[in-house]
Amino acid sequence: MKIYHKNYFVFGFISLCALPLFALNIIKADWWQWGITLAISAKFLYVGLSKPESEQQSRIEKNYRRVSQELYGKYAVVKTNLPLVILVAFFTITLFIRLVFNIVIPACIVVCFLIVLTVSVFYSIGLDRKIKEHIDNDTN
Repeated sequence: MKIYHKNYFVFGFISLCALPLFALNIIKADWWQWGITLAISAKFLYVGLSKPESEQQSRIEKNYRRVSQELYGKYAVVKTNLPLVILVAFFTITLFIRLVFNIVIPACIVVCFLIVLTVSVFYSIGLDRKIKEHIDNDTN
């Protein structure tokens, strides 16, 4: 067995190490946590141990920034990381309001924030898929 992409293999192995902790009840986990951990470790171990997948992932990593700027302009980094931008902005503003003015943020504002965050996650995933498809089309 040969390791083709070291970083992915290490991350997959580390995430796989959580399973004995779940099995020994050191960390209590529900069935869906087992499933997510298995899926993440399988994905990363597959990239780390598969030559074609490793080459494709390396090609995507090498061309991602260039292709995203070609497709979405100079603010492509903000568009692809929109959920993180929204999270940082929301928590900064709410912490400032909470600590300076001692006002608790109403639940309806939090619900609206979560809806906007969910939409931005799907938007960023869509952009990411289009960028990866464009990279695959360019290399083929």
